[in-house]
Amino acid sequence: MQMFLKSVLALAFLGVFLLAQPSNAENSDDFNEVALFLGEGGNITTTMPTSDDDTQTDCPQDSNRKSWIGDDRQWGDVATWEVQLQTDGSITPGTYIFKIWANATQGDVDDVQFRISIDVNGDEVVNEAESNVDGVDSEDDLATEFEIEFEISNNSFELGSIQIDLEYSGGEDGEEPIIGGDSTDQIIVLYSSMAHPSGIEDLTINHYVTNFAQITVEETYERVFVKTETLSAFGESDIDSSVWTLGVYGESSGNQGMLADFNTKSINNGSNGYDATFYWYYNRDNAISDTYHFYLEATDIQGNTWQITSDEDLYLVIHEFEVDDSITAGNIQINNQTGMATVKAGNSFTIDITVSAQGDSLITYNPIPVTIIWVSGSTEIVLHDTVVFANPGATATTSFRHTFDEKGEYLIKVVLDRGNLIQESDETNNVAEFVLVVSEPVKEDFIQSIIDGVTDGGAVTMFVALAAVSIVLGAIFLKRSGVTTDLEWEEDDEF
Repeated sequence: MQMFLKSVLALAFLGVFLLAQPSNAENSDDFNEVALFLGEGGNITTTMPTSDDDTQTDCPQDSNRKSWIGDDRQWGDVATWEVQLQTDGSITPGTYIFKIWANATQGDVDDVQFRISIDVNGDEVVNEAESNVDGVDSEDDLATEFEIEFEISNNSFELGSIQIDLEYSGGEDGEEPIIGGDSTDQIIVLYSSMAHPSGIEDLTINHYVTNFAQITVEETYERVFVKTETLSAFGESDIDSSVWTLGVYGESSGNQGMLADFNTKSINNGSNGYDATFYWYYNRDNAISDTYHFYLEATDIQGNTWQITSDEDLYLVIHEFEVDDSITAGNIQINNQTGMATVKAGNSFTIDITVSAQGDSLITYNPIPVTIIWVSGSTEIVLHDTVVFANPGATATTSFRHTFDEKGEYLIKVVLDRGNLIQESDETNNVAEFVLVVSEPVKEDFIQSIIDGVTDGGAVTMFVALAAVSIVLGAIFLKRSGVTTDLEWEEDDEF
């Protein structure tokens, strides 16, 4: 996206240009280590537990013992935790640790073990990873900690969910069901407290997104208003709303530490994120002529910083020298031809435009906005907006491809500096126009379409075109001559 802004500086030509277009959400390139905690109610959160009280979940008693026949562990489901992701993102491949604490409210069980499976957007990324083995006794004052080490390969995710399934198995000797009866020992797992913050430690993940929803020039105050909408995959509770930074850097001048002033913040109930607004006073920062970009730094509740950069270009022009950008009808070509051109309805065509600049040779930064317009009656329809760069004494070219589906005559205008943002010595040479004749499509044979593809500026090379034509002509010749080509070998053929 491209932007131009405008202001006035005493004794100087100053232009800040913004070609406003629909904004897109930009993803942070940062990967940070994020702890995921098991919350009460079956949720997964990035919020560190602050309660002294544990959430307790019973483990199935029929999994306390191994099987009577085969002496195999009997795994039983304990609980499932899940979080609905609010953004796209990805997880760095590597080895991670899951922690859970267990205690006994009645009796004791030997050789207790846990295992987890993890799904991301319905895809199982971890399958039955097992913990260490340890005994759990109701007479112990402290809960027993279990760790599960697991591997995750590179996994990108879209809007979806992360789900953790926990299973339990005791190591008590198996007994004959009728004689031995059912086990009455009760093991519980503990989580969501400060003492027992169960979950995944330091998951390296990328998931922050910012939409630069509004960038507006306020000429009177010589500033730029910026509104951002920031989302975390784990919702607004993951965002530290007290810390916001909007920086500005130039493509040529680099990052000079220029920062916008923070204005407001608010929860965006529609996106489960935060809106934040800023003002950048470019004259106060003594910004030089350059192409600038905004970047937002957001902070999560675990202290990680996420930087998201806007892909929109902001052109700031400040100079005290004369400049004149110009274009004529002779600087416009349709499919490599100047003057009135004819194309067929439904066929795409290319407009090539050459822009010239004159003025003081001391000017080294001269962005020129170019707009292609279709004039339909009293209505002007913008077909294309772009920016080219040409210093005085030089030219710049740009191309645009378009298709008209209906036949007729189309008046096309090419306008430089349509918003009259650049102060030029001559403002009368910024518009060129031509009439494009669009004829009714003609049914063409295969050979003619290849020839037209070459002569009308298509991508087919002459070599390929001649080869294709030769093949077609050869096929036609064989068909008309009635010759049948036998490609089978006779039994007595020898090599």
